[in-house]
Amino acid sequence: MTDDAPSTGTPGSTAPPPPPGETVMRPSDPRPAPAVDNPDVPPPPGVPGSPDTTVVPVAPSTYAGPGGEPPGPPSGPIDADFPVRASKSGLTAAVVALGTGLLGAAVVIAAIKSREDGDLDWSNYLIGLGATAVLLVVALFAAATRRTTGGRAREEAITWPGTVGILATAQMIEVGLDTDERWVGYLIGTTIVVLSALGYLAARRAAFVVTAVVGLGLLYLLAFDDLIADRVDEDDRIIVVAAAIAVFVITVTVLGWLLPSRAVSGVAVGAAGVASYVVLLAVLLVSQFGANFFGRMPMFGDDRGGRFESSPLYQDADVWWIVVFAAILTALWALAATVSNHSGFSILAIAMPVLVTPLALLLLAERHPTYWSGSLAVAGGLLLLGGVLLARSRSRRTAREAEELSYGG
Repeated sequence: MTDDAPSTGTPGSTAPPPPPGETVMRPSDPRPAPAVDNPDVPPPPGVPGSPDTTVVPVAPSTYAGPGGEPPGPPSGPIDADFPVRASKSGLTAAVVALGTGLLGAAVVIAAIKSREDGDLDWSNYLIGLGATAVLLVVALFAAATRRTTGGRAREEAITWPGTVGILATAQMIEVGLDTDERWVGYLIGTTIVVLSALGYLAARRAAFVVTAVVGLGLLYLLAFDDLIADRVDEDDRIIVVAAAIAVFVITVTVLGWLLPSRAVSGVAVGAAGVASYVVLLAVLLVSQFGANFFGRMPMFGDDRGGRFESSPLYQDADVWWIVVFAAILTALWALAATVSNHSGFSILAIAMPVLVTPLALLLLAERHPTYWSGSLAVAGGLLLLGGVLLARSRSRRTAREAEELSYGG
């Protein structure tokens, strides 16, 4: 009997349609039985001994009867919000990116020109405020679209105007107030964090996590300067700064691991950590160069005609502590790369030793740099050899498991 056959009881009548929201089980067409070598493997559908049914889903109806149950086919139009969410942003991505870039450029120009002569130029400042408002309003309007229908296009329309609008808001606050008061920095950092949290709740995109890290970094820097910097002994200041950088990177990485965007937050704060250590070592290197340069010039001699001796801003122990903190972060990123399978952590684990170690070597003024390069080369070679062996062992184990699975154990 086919699906078109009349039902019993009423000649010539067709089977009633299935209730919406339910699943119809109908026989499938018979299939020839393939040769089965392994008796433990169940035959496919259509072969005797297997469930010979095909599942045909029926889309649920948006119409409900008085008791809440669907009495039959919908009598009105189907709700437009039910269909699937868009998997691609399409042309929206290009339009949103171009529009956001142009508005962001307008904000930057307005921020530069609004205080060019010291006084606030309202014509430029109002343009910056208007461009910032457009960015935020567009993101808010896109956030009002339902998640079930907006999909990727909705996220694009929230994310990029939203993130650029958040940074533009911070810039407009700084330009408008134009003061060195500490509360302005706290206001800007808090604004960035709060708006980033709202944007993340609306779009669940990692770009808002990056802006949140920027705001948290600003708040952390201000709090460190207000609460710790003035209470630290001058000889320990560099070590404390290096430790504070490591604490911030580790804290944000661990807290960000609770979010689905754990990789982006960890990589973003990790990149900031690498840049901070490189800048710190570069400042120390410049101070050493300045001390050596001015100490050799006759015009900087003392009253007795002697040579001016200028001590650098650091000690060797400070540099070694920076190397230790950098090594801890490198190990953390290597572990994160193993757990998350994200290449960003691998890049950080490579960049930190490549950038920090040569600067540390210059600061320590080692007379035998071949010891450093030779030791690093041997250690790196052994680790790479171990990685190759682990990769080969994993490949063989995976192939063996696949072979056992194909033969039913």
